[in-house]
Amino acid sequence: MAQQRRHHNRSGRSSAKGRKDSATGFMLTIQDGRQRGEEYFFESDATVGRTDENSIILIDDSISRRHSHVFGKRGVFMVEDAGSSNGTRLNGKILGQPEVLKDGDYITCGTVNLMFTNIEADAAGDPTVVISLTDKQKEKLDTEIVQLSLGDKVAQMWGNPRGRLMMMASAILVALLLGGLLLKVIAPKKSKVKVIPDQSEFAIDYREANWGSFLENFFGQCSGCMPHKSSLKLVFQVAAPDTRVVLSYAAGMIEKDKEVDILLNGARVRYAEWAPPNQPKYNFMVDLYRAAKQNPKIKLNVGENTIEFRNLYNHPDTRQGDGNEEWVVFYVRIKTTQLPKPNLEKASEDYSLAKQRFEQRELNPTNYREALIKFYRVIDLLELAELEKPENGQFNAMYKDSSRTIGILNRELDHLFEISLGKAQELARTDDVKEMKRTKLDLQEKVENFPPEDPRRQKLELIIRDLSE
Repeated sequence: MAQQRRHHNRSGRSSAKGRKDSATGFMLTIQDGRQRGEEYFFESDATVGRTDENSIILIDDSISRRHSHVFGKRGVFMVEDAGSSNGTRLNGKILGQPEVLKDGDYITCGTVNLMFTNIEADAAGDPTVVISLTDKQKEKLDTEIVQLSLGDKVAQMWGNPRGRLMMMASAILVALLLGGLLLKVIAPKKSKVKVIPDQSEFAIDYREANWGSFLENFFGQCSGCMPHKSSLKLVFQVAAPDTRVVLSYAAGMIEKDKEVDILLNGARVRYAEWAPPNQPKYNFMVDLYRAAKQNPKIKLNVGENTIEFRNLYNHPDTRQGDGNEEWVVFYVRIKTTQLPKPNLEKASEDYSLAKQRFEQRELNPTNYREALIKFYRVIDLLELAELEKPENGQFNAMYKDSSRTIGILNRELDHLFEISLGKAQELARTDDVKEMKRTKLDLQEKVENFPPEDPRRQKLELIIRDLSE
């Protein structure tokens, strides 16, 4: 949609290609994502957001319905946040109030960067500037703004042959400068693109207290990803023995056999699940504690550990083809839980309640959530028990059934989550207030299916908050 609109004027907007008859205003160039390289020219005012009423429409989950606003005239422009959920940054600094823009500044909306280019005013126009700036903003602008009235002076100069010659020479010089500026902006080879180097060799320090920030981060080799061409490494801490560690993640563009390896402290745990480009998969779960318990080659240390997603087609040691295979992992979380002492009686009680909620899960949205929480609790209560003993046979069966049922519930919730995301994306393209209200209420009801700390619930709550703006 945005690509088609690049070549049409709307609310002062035009593409760089259709700008030849104007030399007043500014240009915004998208630096990231699938719209990277798109250029938009404006005379005085532009809004950036996710919906159709904006001058620039950005298709990205981090963008609010109305995200940012650029305004001004006669070569002096400012940027402000429009009440977005994820904020607006100017050259990396979060905006708290409108700030003056300089040529070459970077405006970051959510996770998308736009480069600002200032097109100077036509010399034949009125040079009077009427914009109120604070002293601090004037310093940032690094120029003196002077209000002038030149009518009489211009008339006097034009009446003098020497003055007329100076004015004509000045006009030619300005025209040459503007022509050079336009060529510099239009020329595709001169466009500035912020390039982040590959981060495959650098490990990210993972803190569970800040895991919510990972909801908006995409890692791998793809448009809009944090560049991890061959590897994503996360360093995390385990505080004590008998701590369950569960890795959960979503993935996309993993469509080859044994393409991405998941390693714990250098030892293979498993291959990442298949996730084709048009069908990303959500909430894959890997129990690292159980994997280490079942395989002596896998070590889960008390203290520092490293989990790695390694693309075997891109990694230098195992590269296949041209080594430019696209892949992405996101919604990454590493959850640690100190296991309790075995309690067979409590496990049996929780198991009965969990089975009841599971059988009645279609009757009430909270039954999904309560069943999941109870089944996870059953597994924790039985994990350190001696289930291999004959007298504990019923509890061993209880443990296995709880694991199997957790898988069923998660698959059903994955499907519900994908349907909810689809509805939210369709809603972002409409201005129908009634339809927005109905969908918001429907999403709020679906949120209740998920446990409080579930990444899928967190994502849906972010979407609902965004729709409320």
